[in-house]
Amino acid sequence: MRIIIFKRPSWRNIALWGILLFVMVAYRENVTSVFSGKLKPIYSVNVATPAIGLTFDISWGEKTAEPILDILKRESIHATFFLSSPWADKHQTLVKRMVAEGHEIGSHGNRHIDLDTLGTGDIENEITTSQQVLESITHQKIRLLRAPNGAYNNKVIATADQLGYRVIQWSVDSLDWKRPGATAVINNVLNGNRSGGGAKSGDIVLFHASDSAPDTIQALPPIIQHLKNKGQTLMPVGELLAQANSTWPPESNLKEEPITPAH
Repeated sequence: MRIIIFKRPSWRNIALWGILLFVMVAYRENVTSVFSGKLKPIYSVNVATPAIGLTFDISWGEKTAEPILDILKRESIHATFFLSSPWADKHQTLVKRMVAEGHEIGSHGNRHIDLDTLGTGDIENEITTSQQVLESITHQKIRLLRAPNGAYNNKVIATADQLGYRVIQWSVDSLDWKRPGATAVINNVLNGNRSGGGAKSGDIVLFHASDSAPDTIQALPPIIQHLKNKGQTLMPVGELLAQANSTWPPESNLKEEPITPAH
């Protein structure tokens, strides 16, 4: 007859498992999920009011940003501009105009490089370098980040979170950078690429104000008018987050405190 002997776990192992369990329970909302791999940026939010986040990325160019600012001013609409710091440093007058006209400034990083290819130290350096430049120009507290090319992983989300940032993705993509023509940009935003996929309450819409997206200038006015006619209020992401009951997907809920609107 074979006798099986079970070893009793040592008190040291029991204590270690107990500490690990305590940490995971106590900090379950903020623990970097190396086990499940489920850290996510914010794609959209759940709101009780008809509100949509309007965002523009800028990393290069001389011609597109100013006409877009003119349109937003004429329509009395505020948006979030995610700026790469080299572009902002070179175009300080335009950036200051954005702030003066009530727009929110977010970070689009320093170099336009995929952050998910970097180590933690380099990710931190990209974020803090951009922050120093943007805050010195805008005198706003920069706490929203859109990763260049939308590239992220757990390391990017966790590092940004530790630096006090919320990483913002998008749920409606205008695809304006592909230069498909103004009609296609309008359709991408209002109707989406699938049935029922157009912009609706809680969505975050992605446009570009770089020179790579000249169609945006022509497409933006009819998009704004259509959404206004549907009763939607277009606003910066910070204001949208302040109104949100929760963010989507659930793995993006790393913080419970609301973002204070920039103006």
